[in-house]
Amino acid sequence: MTSPEVIPNKDLFHSFPETQDDERWEIIIKKMNRFAPPEDLPGMVFFRRDIIPVSKPIRKSGKDNSTLNGTRSANPDRDNLNTIEGKGLNVTCHPIKTLITSPLPIKDDQEPKEEDLFGGYGRCAEFDRLGIKFTVADRYYIEGNFSTIQPDSEDVTDDAGISDNGNVSSKPPTKKCYVNLSLKKIEKHGWKEHELRLWYGSINHSLSTEQVNSYIKDALRRKTAATRIDWKDEGYVKKKAKEQGIKCIPLNCDGAQDGNKQRLIRKMESMMKKYIETHETQHFCLHDTIVSNHEDYNLAQEKMIEYINEYIELVNTFVDHLRVFKTPPMKATYRCTEAKGVDKIIGEIVEL
Repeated sequence: MTSPEVIPNKDLFHSFPETQDDERWEIIIKKMNRFAPPEDLPGMVFFRRDIIPVSKPIRKSGKDNSTLNGTRSANPDRDNLNTIEGKGLNVTCHPIKTLITSPLPIKDDQEPKEEDLFGGYGRCAEFDRLGIKFTVADRYYIEGNFSTIQPDSEDVTDDAGISDNGNVSSKPPTKKCYVNLSLKKIEKHGWKEHELRLWYGSINHSLSTEQVNSYIKDALRRKTAATRIDWKDEGYVKKKAKEQGIKCIPLNCDGAQDGNKQRLIRKMESMMKKYIETHETQHFCLHDTIVSNHEDYNLAQEKMIEYINEYIELVNTFVDHLRVFKTPPMKATYRCTEAKGVDKIIGEIVEL
């Protein structure tokens, strides 16, 4: 039986040549073709793997730019950037991806005049920071055979961008990325739940069924709420409170009408410490980022106020009992045996 080839880790990384015609690029591309061959992307045709200036692909939205950044709502640097500065170019990773926007047809020996970036956003920003001038790029173009799920070139680009990082080998897009792109599909094509499910089934991702259900639900809820509720997140509340000179603690009421007290519980410790420090009432500012109608909006805030009063009563009762009985209210007394080779029996509860 033949032993598998062992390749030293140092041979998988190369420094970035400083010129486009440096002969070392040939070695790099040869290795990349072996370890990370070009991918087949739905709705796209692979054109060529080339060395291009980092500054060439268009990265920002514009009238003539087919990439509207629909896949970068959050975490734009989701590429693995840890090794670029320290080790260089990793030949086992796929290069950045671009979409050729020049008029077709394109000859094999022709240099595209215009192209948009749709995969490798974080790396390009890192290239800028490190002063890297050239890199490897996989270039694609659209044939024009669109489908119900991808009605136009913008959809093809968006789907390729979200799919590019939607696998377990790279940092995935965030929930916000998926929900915002889902909402874009709803607003652009009038999609409902059925179409969104078909779309999630057509793109490359590592989401669970529960996550897909949640993201679809959130996107549809945001569409419904668009004309009724203008959500404000915690960051907005903090900024606005500072502008208005108000001292308050943002408290998200999401799900409070359904019994969700977790956001209040997470604020309790900091609130209590601040009260001990100042002896002043700590004021919450209620806000919501989920509800889609006025009834739930009011109900969520009413329930959160109830929970606040319940916890004040619980704290008072706790203090009264502590003063009377003076027993320690909590103590780490036991542990569950889990250390193999140290604990004789695993899975037993023993005294510390």
